[in-house]
Amino acid sequence: MTQGIYPFPQQQVDFKDNSDKLLPYNIEAEEAVLSGILLDPEAIYRIKDRLKPQHFYISAHRDIYQACLRLSNKSKETDLLTVTSWLNDHGILSRIGGRNKLASLVIPTAVNIDHQAIEVIEKAVLRDIILMGNDISTLGYSTELGLPEIISSVTDRLKSITDTPSFQTKEENLRAQHSRLLNELYSIYTTCVDPSFRFFRLHHLANESKVSINFLERFYLKSLTDQCSKLLNYEELKELAGSTVREWLLNGLVPKSTTILLASDGGVGKTKLAYGIGKILIQGSKFGPFQATGEKRRILYYQGDESEGDMLQALETLGYSEDDICKYVRVRFGWSAENMPTLIQDLKEFQPELVFIDSLSTANRFSIYRESEMEYARPILEMTGLANQYKVTFVIIHHTNKEGGVRGTTAIRNAVSEVWTLSKDKSQTATAYDRILEIDKSRSRSSGKKYRLMFNPEDLSFSFLGEEGDELSRDGQSARENTLELLASHRNIKFTSEEIAHRLGISKPYARRYLGELSADGLVSVKRQPGRANVYFLAYEGGSPKDHPSDHPTSHSVSIDSNGFQGHYKFGIKKIGSPQDHPSDHLQDVNTASDTAKDDPQVAENSEKIPSAEILEPKGGVKDHLSPDALSDNSSGGDPGGDPLVILCENIHDNQTATEALPANEPSRLHGGDPGGDPSGDHEVIQDDRYRIDDTNPVLHPKLTDLGFKSKDTIRVTACPGRPELVGREETIDRLSDTTIKTKSGLRFVVGEFEKCSPSKNSRSFTSLQEGDICHCSLHNKKAKIQEIIVTKGEAKVVLAGDIEIIQVKLSDLTALTWKPEQGGTAMYGGEMVKIVGFNNRGREFQIEYPSGRFDYVKPNKLSKPD
Repeated sequence: MTQGIYPFPQQQVDFKDNSDKLLPYNIEAEEAVLSGILLDPEAIYRIKDRLKPQHFYISAHRDIYQACLRLSNKSKETDLLTVTSWLNDHGILSRIGGRNKLASLVIPTAVNIDHQAIEVIEKAVLRDIILMGNDISTLGYSTELGLPEIISSVTDRLKSITDTPSFQTKEENLRAQHSRLLNELYSIYTTCVDPSFRFFRLHHLANESKVSINFLERFYLKSLTDQCSKLLNYEELKELAGSTVREWLLNGLVPKSTTILLASDGGVGKTKLAYGIGKILIQGSKFGPFQATGEKRRILYYQGDESEGDMLQALETLGYSEDDICKYVRVRFGWSAENMPTLIQDLKEFQPELVFIDSLSTANRFSIYRESEMEYARPILEMTGLANQYKVTFVIIHHTNKEGGVRGTTAIRNAVSEVWTLSKDKSQTATAYDRILEIDKSRSRSSGKKYRLMFNPEDLSFSFLGEEGDELSRDGQSARENTLELLASHRNIKFTSEEIAHRLGISKPYARRYLGELSADGLVSVKRQPGRANVYFLAYEGGSPKDHPSDHPTSHSVSIDSNGFQGHYKFGIKKIGSPQDHPSDHLQDVNTASDTAKDDPQVAENSEKIPSAEILEPKGGVKDHLSPDALSDNSSGGDPGGDPLVILCENIHDNQTATEALPANEPSRLHGGDPGGDPSGDHEVIQDDRYRIDDTNPVLHPKLTDLGFKSKDTIRVTACPGRPELVGREETIDRLSDTTIKTKSGLRFVVGEFEKCSPSKNSRSFTSLQEGDICHCSLHNKKAKIQEIIVTKGEAKVVLAGDIEIIQVKLSDLTALTWKPEQGGTAMYGGEMVKIVGFNNRGREFQIEYPSGRFDYVKPNKLSKPD
């Protein structure tokens, strides 16, 4: 309607066509920046906060700069070789033009990298303005967005350009000066070997920076104590940590990549203990319960307290000349903390896994600070950083004060991750050579534990005697030791607590409890997985299982003590001949185990577990995933080489022989062997004739359940080789397998050694009454001492209190009295039979004498009834 009255304005929009023009860039400036970074590793720290990878126009330059940023964030050098290696590892090298492209950038020229970086940023801003102008033009013609959205989008784009940092702010300038000064100090302290020249460089830097040398010292110390990582998310934390499992050199004692302070008074033997630990790590052996996780560890000794002759004599006495131990040892004398660049050079060249510093006082002998000042601990802080950087553990030997604590400033104790104290055993019964090693502080395991050691002055070695104040019974100690033996013979194989309980014949809650204690002490490694069962193992690095004797399950035998508790794992192997003729026949080499354990999270690993002797008590119907499948019938058509003869032992007692040596020239004694077998080609595992497997019949006996036996049934012992006094005894079945039972008293019997019976009213279990027991006789209302038990009659011969005449009473009239330790008697303590020789009224403790002649004081509740 108004078109004819008001003409539309004819505003002319003149958009010049710039399509034939290239976007702004400066390739020379980009190359100059990259060249400066590759030639000077410190250059990137001056520009990394402003110059971003997207500022580069050439994509290859973006990739190279991104690689330099990644390396600098990990405190790595940005030289040509390192950058080339990073690009190659990440599959980017060919994309940027290969090594030739990088080599073309390394042109030594005097360039101002800050100016060139600003040039690159300015060209990038101009490109952003051009692209933003094109986007704004598109938004102006848009009919889909409202005006508020268009204005907000234009504002955000414009702000991103105006906020681009091209010049340093005051804060950035100060940080640049801070970084430059710190880098100069780091270079001086870590590369300048000559102390006098290092001091000269510090003096020159102080004058140049217009500060004092004392300021530079404190400035560098602050940088060591105030190292903070960037804010990490959970994925970055997992990547940085690498693993949730603590890594050890010596399980439970020497962690990897840490700092340890070994403090002791003079003359106690701390240096000799250090030498002994070094030898253990080289040999890959163990120290008490502490298992080495590898062998041929490289050890570096920095000796300042002993002379060359004394050290050589000590190492020779300890056996460092044996085998090739000396190949893995390096020694340096006269080192001090002023020679820190020398230490760094040794770490790079020799690449040790353990460094002993003997001692902190000698290393700090040129320090301007007193031992009571915080700055005295600066070398330890430097070693802490080196431990993480070079994956090495430092053991720093120091002295204790009069109170037995770490001498000097508390900063010494706070700077390390582990603190050990070695002291003389001051108990009244201790000898002059008894020592106490206390884990006073630890970030890797439980602290506060004390271990009893004995120093041998003849060979300068230390013997491990046990943990002080251990309240575990003999059975508990046995279970712990058996677990360590099991894991040590199956290195790197992961077990659930249920599997270990099944193999050792113990309850699952008990296994979980003491496995938790072992893992807390670092004696075993544990891998925790949310929603899945924890798995326990002992790690071993370097070499295959065949290179490590403890990894052979065929080198141990299973033994069970007289109380039915399983002892050490020892599978006795008797080699009758060479197995090369039929290696596939050997049970110890088969790999047929299936993963049937409940909640076992390690299917792949558990499938490789080596089968060993059968352990009784298939509790809860769990099948041991280390058990091999049943052997096929070899009654006919046996191969000429024969099969290995495997004999299972389930009830060998203390007074029985667990292994039997068979001469190779007595094949007639090999019952049930292969018809065509050649004895010269077999390995034979022999533990008890009663438990031989007849190769002609894979089924030993009918299953006990098929014979009508079940839990809580009463049985009578009919035969028990080695324990004739058990014949006629009545017991109640606690658990049973196909051929074996375990009674509520803890004894185990196999088919043929017992029969089912009805409970006898006048018969008692030997668990409560035994010869020598003091009982209450209800018939005479007196105490009575049992002289003899007549099982078949359900009676016992006893002597009443105050009488000398032996009378005969029914077992039902006797009630066992609670055992109490008495002076002059015997008792069990720490798994040993000890004699009670005295009593301390003030401490309410018994004085005991060990079989070795050593004396000790213990509380009455720590003593148990002798077996």
